[in-house]
Amino acid sequence: MLASSIVPETDVLISTVIYLVQRGVTPYHFSIPRGRNIDTQEAKRKLDAAFRATNINPSFSSDGADILALSEKEWWHIECKGAGSGKPQTQRTNFDRALSSVVSYYGEDNSKLPEKFSGAIQYLGLALPATDQYIRELKRRVRKPLRQRLNLWILLYDIDSGKIRDIEPNQELK
Repeated sequence: MLASSIVPETDVLISTVIYLVQRGVTPYHFSIPRGRNIDTQEAKRKLDAAFRATNINPSFSSDGADILALSEKEWWHIECKGAGSGKPQTQRTNFDRALSSVVSYYGEDNSKLPEKFSGAIQYLGLALPATDQYIRELKRRVRKPLRQRLNLWILLYDIDSGKIRDIEPNQELK
């Protein structure tokens, strides 16, 4: 993918939801994308329409993880980022924010979950477009030992296919 491609965060979020559903995990809570040049009401309408097609009735908020999802075995906390037309420093700042947010969910208390899900293991996910810049930052700053410790999955959005390619914590970034 070209480093200058613009990828809306909403597109990354929707593809991540599809990935989770195919994995057998049910998304139940979303944080609406915000920021410069993002119409939050339009983003919510787009998300509502996408989720209606998958029979998901989500709750929305303006804070917390971008996606919370649950199965009897997995409890996901995912941060999503798009790729804008900003300067490289802006893209690095967006990357830093996403990484610090997802790391902040590590070790969240699962005692609030219904008993049926009490055995679910926490999974962290960082969903990003597969841009040259994001890949470079991942390789440089989110190495395998960190991902293994946190159970941090990298979910790369392919702009051509619109699909997520997952990189498990024990896999090398390519």
